[in-house]
Amino acid sequence: MIDRPNSPDDATLERTADGGVIRFERHLAHPIREVWDAITNPARLADWWLPFDADITVDLREGGQMVFAGNPGDEPVTITCTILRVEPPMLLEHTHADAGSYLRWELEPVDTGCVLRLSHFVTDTDAAIGNCHVVGLHASLSRLAPCLARRPVAWDWDGFAETQAHYASIGLAPPVSAP
Repeated sequence: MIDRPNSPDDATLERTADGGVIRFERHLAHPIREVWDAITNPARLADWWLPFDADITVDLREGGQMVFAGNPGDEPVTITCTILRVEPPMLLEHTHADAGSYLRWELEPVDTGCVLRLSHFVTDTDAAIGNCHVVGLHASLSRLAPCLARRPVAWDWDGFAETQAHYASIGLAPPVSAP
């Protein structure tokens, strides 16, 4: 079963026998190598990926690690992902903080730039929905194009709440809680 989006930028969620796949597709007016750099270069990742400042390291090889070390609140947080596949500048696959979950970044050159296809393979779709994985990926990806244009934008928590309300209306996020 596939949960369908309302707009072209929305995620789809395919439920499978062993979990599910959250998918996004973005048409970016930038060359593939520029997009590859934005998703693999620690300095560029820091401009758009996380909702908090972090020191990021990337050992870009199979078995290498991507480490995100930051302090989003009262306690420091370190997220370590293992690179599963790397085929520059077309494919990057790495684990996610959720056990058994991983992300696949696929880039395809087109005349107008490139197409980015991001797939998040999850073992528990209800947990992924409840933890706002769809919303977080959407929010991060909305910051990628400005980053590519060398005009990074700050994380927008109000925009995150609006995006969450939208995805909640189609069953891909929990309802927004009152503050």
